[in-house]
Amino acid sequence: MMLGTVVRRVWSDRQLPSLDGRRLVLVAELDSDRHEVAVDLVDAGPGVLVLVATDEAAAAATGDATVDAAVVALVAEPSEGRREA
Repeated sequence: MMLGTVVRRVWSDRQLPSLDGRRLVLVAELDSDRHEVAVDLVDAGPGVLVLVATDEAAAAATGDATVDAAVVALVAEPSEGRREA
């Protein structure tokens, strides 16, 4: 798993049939120079902080063994007046 910010949407010229119709996004990992292309399961836009599942967790989240990274959650900042547990 990793936390990151969606940089932009990306497209592929060719892809596996199991990925047809799925949105791909480029995610920049927080506090790192690492970038990951991930299947976007939550319709995240550029600049949004997200949680990315990787490896087996990404495959399980998408139901597809060919997926190595998937955006599985939008991460929100705690609102004012709301305490963290």
